[in-house]
Amino acid sequence: MKQKIATTFLLSTILLAGITACNRSNSSDVPQSDTSQSNASPSPEQNQKRQAVRKQIEAVLTPDQLQQLQAKLQQGTKMREALSSLNLTPDQKTKIQEIYKAARAQRQNQSKENSQ
Repeated sequence: MKQKIATTFLLSTILLAGITACNRSNSSDVPQSDTSQSNASPSPEQNQKRQAVRKQIEAVLTPDQLQQLQAKLQQGTKMREALSSLNLTPDQKTKIQEIYKAARAQRQNQSKENSQ
C-alpha cells in the first residue's frame, strides 16, 4: 500500500512539475508581439487604403445603390454586409470581388515586405 502511494505521489509530482514548466514558458516573461495596438486603431495609412477601396467600390454602384450604401454605413453596418443588401448585378459583384482581391493581394505583399 505504501509503495502505491509513493508511486502515485511521485508521478503526480512529475506531472505537476511538467505542467508548471509549460506554464512558465507561456508566461509574460516571454516577449510577445502586441497585436492589440495594431487592431485597436488603424493607422492613417490603413485608413487611406480603406478609403481608396471604398471609392473604387462606389464607382461600380448606381447613384441609388450609392445612397443606400452610405445610409447603411452611417447606421454602423459593416461594408461587406451593406454591399450584400444592395441587390447588385452579377457584373457589379464580379467587379467588387476583383477590387477586394486586389486590395488583399496588396496587403499581403505589404506584410511580406514588412516582415523581411
